[in-house]
Amino acid sequence: MKAALFTAHFTDGRTMTDADVLADAAAAAGLDRAKAVEVLADDLYAAEVRAAEALWVSRGINGVPAVVVEGKWLISGGQPAGVFEEALRKMAAEA
Repeated sequence: MKAALFTAHFTDGRTMTDADVLADAAAAAGLDRAKAVEVLADDLYAAEVRAAEALWVSRGINGVPAVVVEGKWLISGGQPAGVFEEALRKMAAEA
């Protein structure tokens, strides 16, 4: 699905807020297009998505990329390899 969304947006220049674009991407990813249309029209799963979003925001994530290690450590933003190495060493020392 991620690849289909990336292709629609970055390659084809389609609008990600358009339900038809999202349904087409779902179909391109091998999912049922009719079910995707239903989900988008009825906000099916919207409450679960909003709850998950609130959880991660409460844990300090307010942008992407964000890497959460073992549900305890957060490395936020696009960081160079050295930042990941240092963070992972600190995590290993705490474990």
